[in-house]
Amino acid sequence: MLTMANQAISAAVSQLKQEHIRLCKELARVDEALSVLGSLDGVERAPVKNNKKVRSVTVMAKRTISAAARKKMSEAARARWAARKKEKTPAK
Repeated sequence: MLTMANQAISAAVSQLKQEHIRLCKELARVDEALSVLGSLDGVERAPVKNNKKVRSVTVMAKRTISAAARKKMSEAARARWAARKKEKTPAK
């Protein structure tokens, strides 16, 4: 009687292992599809290994700013600073 119970448990464990393998393969396919689709919207997804599991981390694509845009941003910041400084100085 004990051997029949052991055989049943062994069979259940074997089935669970097979299901685990199948699910891991399917998850890998889903991760691959997400990385392909994610790269289409300008966002890269890099696989990261953590405790033997692979998870996807979103990595923003690097943006470049033109020299003209940087200059405009710099001038706007200087104008803001000047306005603040002007407000803070007490009138005599």
